[in-house]
Amino acid sequence: MEQNKTTKYFKYAIGEIILVVIGILIALQINNWNENQKKAQIKQTCIQNLINDISKDTLQLKARLDLNYTHLNGIDSIITFMNKPSSDVKSIFNFIKSINAFTGLRVVNNYNDNTFNLLISGGNIDLFSNDFTNELMELNRLQETEQRVSNGNSAHYFETLNNYRLKFYNSDFIDNKALDKALWEGKNPSDAVSLFSNMKNQQAHTVRRYIELTELVLKKSTAVLEQLTTGKDL
Repeated sequence: MEQNKTTKYFKYAIGEIILVVIGILIALQINNWNENQKKAQIKQTCIQNLINDISKDTLQLKARLDLNYTHLNGIDSIITFMNKPSSDVKSIFNFIKSINAFTGLRVVNNYNDNTFNLLISGGNIDLFSNDFTNELMELNRLQETEQRVSNGNSAHYFETLNNYRLKFYNSDFIDNKALDKALWEGKNPSDAVSLFSNMKNQQAHTVRRYIELTELVLKKSTAVLEQLTTGKDL
């Protein structure tokens, strides 16, 4: 009889253990399901935020590219005139005196990268596939390269512009013809043409490189945006 009670006790104990294990497994499954649901919600929020950020970027980049295409055409037309065989120092000097030489640049892109930075700093970049993560990383690399190169070229351009400004002024700012003539009197035409040519060529290089690099950013942005909206391989 004692042995029978012991056998029943062990069966009962084993049954209890099995029930506890099953309960733990169920709890783990529920917990995993909840965690997966939370991660899915976070990922979906990140996807929507990335779509919003990159959509704003593409609109900005297209508008600034259009502006710089027009700007570059104007700069190139001046350089073409200066490079004509018929253009000598005197004719170019007279041309310089008649135009607004102090033109600026529009080569600054402000990217909406808050969501990307939060994904990296918060460790949520792991929510995405390796292939898509690499696409995001490449887009960020292109953005940083464009900004670094554009900022460096811009600094060099404004240095050449300031060198020109130290010796020559902008005729557009003065309506007094006699004063305008007096301010240009005695100026060395060769110096003016040399500094002006250097400044314009650097400006053209700055804008051209901006366009080249921004087009790469726009192309990658468009590809990433399409992947986000279709949900392919995320």
